[in-house]
Formats: sequence, structure tokens, C-alpha cells
Amino acid sequence: MEAERTAFIADIHLGYGWAQRRRGELGPLADERSREKLLALRAELKPERIIFLGDLVHAPRPCEPERAWIEQLLQDLSQSAKLIAVRGNHDRAFAEEFGHLPITTVPVWYESSITAIHGDRLNVPVPEGGTLLLGHLHPALPVHDASGAGRKLPVFLASRSCIVLPAFSPFAGGYNVACGIPVELGVLFREEEIEAIAVTGTKAARLGPLHQVLDRMFAADTGHASRFRRHG
Repeated sequence: MEAERTAFIADIHLGYGWAQRRRGELGPLADERSREKLLALRAELKPERIIFLGDLVHAPRPCEPERAWIEQLLQDLSQSAKLIAVRGNHDRAFAEEFGHLPITTVPVWYESSITAIHGDRLNVPVPEGGTLLLGHLHPALPVHDASGAGRKLPVFLASRSCIVLPAFSPFAGGYNVACGIPVELGVLFREEEIEAIAVTGTKAARLGPLHQVLDRMFAADTGHASRFRRHG
């Protein structure tokens, strides 16, 4: 199937470092990490299509070095794959600023049983028996080692009816799904069991049903917040 040669990528936020500088945050320009991660995925999976599920860029009105960097990356990707961008809330000016590039921009992407959106708006019809793909939430789970040091690990949330992709950007902190899934998003799973799949780089690992993962996390955590959740 053609869909098996398609890579879906959510929330890559190209130009993040430059955008933060324009806002006065003088951190390092670390956007090259996004480029390296994207090219590594292309080299390993060799997709014929890449579909970006919104927030392809981080901010409108890019400066000249930012624009040139984004254009070069997308041109490079277009040499081996067809590029399609589903508009996200950060992409409001993408078609005007990058419309000359070989990339198709759409509000929603449909094919066969798959409907793909960004996720900032959820009022999109999905065919009976179909699967909805979306980003926007940046789902993640907090993990800690024995010393108490921790990080947020990006995760997929998946059922037959709905798959929420984690943010591809290494700079996106992520929404802590241990705090619960927003109600308006939860209904999209249609009361099906939600599986959590963790990702690091281009590797993925199934963690199991989300409710069981959270039960194990809270059982192992002796912090005040977890004790309150278990007993309060």
C-alpha cells in the first residue's frame, strides 16, 4: 500500500531558535538538531511521502537566515519525497511565505480510511471505521531515575480510532498525559483502550495501555503528588 511509504510528522516547529531570539530570548540556535533528526528519519524509513501534521514552522515573518535555512531543508526533502503540509495554528502565513516551494498545503488530509489534521480544531468528520491522526497536544510522560532526575519522554497515544502524535521538535516540552487527556480529545478515542508508545530519536517502544502505565508510574513514585493521587 502507498500509505506504508508515508511518514507522518507532527509539530516540528522549524525556525524555533530564531523565533525565540526575535522575542528577546538569547539562547543558542539549536535548530540544527531538528534537521539532523528529520534527515535521520528519512535515511532510515525512506518515505515516498512526508505529511506534516501542522506547525511545520514556529513563527511567521522569518528573518532571512531563518527563511533560507527552512527553504533549503524543505528543498532537500522534496528531492526524495512528496511533501504535504496540513495547516496548524503556527502555520497561518506559511502558504504566503513558502508557497513557492514544492510542498502542498491543505487544511485536512484524507486518504482511504485515514483522516489527518493538526488538532487545534477537532470538528472534522471521520468516516465510520476510519482512523484520525493529529498532533498539537505534544503528549509526553515524565520519567525519573533513582536520583530524582527526570525528563519528559514523548509518547504516541494510539487506538484504532485515533492516534495522537508526539511533537517531532526536540524543543517541545510536551503535555504531561499523567494529568489526564483533555475531554474534547478523549472522545475521539471512542472509549477504546489507549496504548502509550514512547519514542527516543527514531526508535519506538510500546509501554502498554495508558491506564496501566500510569498506575505503575504512580505506584513507583513516592513523591507527595503521587501519594495524594493514590490516597486523596
